[in-house]
Amino acid sequence: MATNIRFKSIVKNIILYIILTIVPSLTVSYYIASHIASDSEHQYRRVAQEHANSHGMSIENFLGETVGRLEMLATSLKLQDNNLINIEKILKETHGKDPRFSGFYWASPSGNILISTNPTSTTINLSDRPYFQKALKTEQTSISDAHIGRVTGRFIITIAQPVIEHGKIQGVLLASLRLDEMEKTIFGRVKNESIVIIDPANTVLMKAGTIPEGVNTVRSRLELTQIPWTITSHVVAETNLEFRNSILQYLVLFLTMTNILYLLTKYFLLQLRVKKEKELAEIHKLELISNLAASTAHEIRNPLTGIKGLVKLLSEDIQDKKAQTYFDVIQLEIDRINTIVSELLVLGKPTAHTLNIYNANDIVKEIEPIIHSEANFMNIGLSIQYAEVELPISCVKDHIKQVILNLVKNSLQAMPDGGSIMIKLEKRNESCVITVEDNGVGMDNYQLKKAFTPFYTLKKDGSGLGLTVCKRIIETYGGTITISSVLQKGTKVEMTLPLHNE
Repeated sequence: MATNIRFKSIVKNIILYIILTIVPSLTVSYYIASHIASDSEHQYRRVAQEHANSHGMSIENFLGETVGRLEMLATSLKLQDNNLINIEKILKETHGKDPRFSGFYWASPSGNILISTNPTSTTINLSDRPYFQKALKTEQTSISDAHIGRVTGRFIITIAQPVIEHGKIQGVLLASLRLDEMEKTIFGRVKNESIVIIDPANTVLMKAGTIPEGVNTVRSRLELTQIPWTITSHVVAETNLEFRNSILQYLVLFLTMTNILYLLTKYFLLQLRVKKEKELAEIHKLELISNLAASTAHEIRNPLTGIKGLVKLLSEDIQDKKAQTYFDVIQLEIDRINTIVSELLVLGKPTAHTLNIYNANDIVKEIEPIIHSEANFMNIGLSIQYAEVELPISCVKDHIKQVILNLVKNSLQAMPDGGSIMIKLEKRNESCVITVEDNGVGMDNYQLKKAFTPFYTLKKDGSGLGLTVCKRIIETYGGTITISSVLQKGTKVEMTLPLHNE
């Protein structure tokens, strides 16, 4: 049985530990690591987009520069008045100076190639090429899709520049760009990224950089404006590694924090448990006192009554002064024992009492002469403030008197060098509040905590049951009693009793 209880306790602690430490740590760490990984992925994507934009700009600049150069060449050809010999000479000189050009051609408006810087064995007609027709129709520079050149057999793009004089197309200047040379020129700056350029048919035209297979990457795409190509930039994204590192880092951090919180929680629960055990011990102590009081109080009183009577008879028969002194001490101690027994009876199991409705103001007025007498005897000022309204409470009147007299007695004894006592009655919400306040020696924190503990007393001849009895009586009527005190400044006791509603 004990083993099962211990096993259940261990399981309960493990479950509590998992709920309070591991689950919150994993949840928060995963959330933060996911957020960091997401931010990191956005950062990598931004870098990939920057690479795509950079290389896209390089291609746009390259094409723009090439078209500009071709336009200048077309202008110089226009000055030759369609002299094919001069045109061929200029084209061949230009071809030898720039390796990016696969060849230059001069075609008639009908599409026949009249001049070629590369050897041709047959007549070639370009009228079926869309870029050629576009150049004739728009009279603007036109760029072809990537294709295999009919003359060189290389993978090229062709730029068609119509030469117009007096509003009429004299011919079309054609320049074929080598994609391999273009790739070398543009992608010379590729470092840690991979660049892929495709045409509308998803044919890979150019590719630079490599990324190992199985590596997590992010990519960004860019559509070029001058030519229908798409640039895709791939960048190695170490988001998985960053996620793992982040979750481990924050898991250690939060496990440390949650373990501290767990230990603090366990300590707090242990303190509560100790406090409850102390309270239970006090309750058991009171129950023990109650049982002892209920079983022995009457039995003690009966012989005490006989002893008291016999002592009185002896004191009448023996007139010796020394003996009379002893008799007085005996009578005093018997009275003290009777007082303790009476208090024990109050602490014992409650006896049947008939509760009546009394005005708390009237109860205090009945004992006011006694309180005044005691205060005057000890040269202590007394102030009583009655409530302006009736304070009906359901109680045994003598019990409330006993509580107030006990509290006043404590206040009087706390002011051996004089002082003042104030008794105040008031209605607060639906309760009657009776306050007894003095400016005596007061109590420290330890004494305040022990105030209602049975048999705890600061008086040389005290029983330590006075405040315990007061608390038992007030709680019997559904009320509360609290004490606040400052050392060397005074003590304030406040009793709250529920008002009786008709």
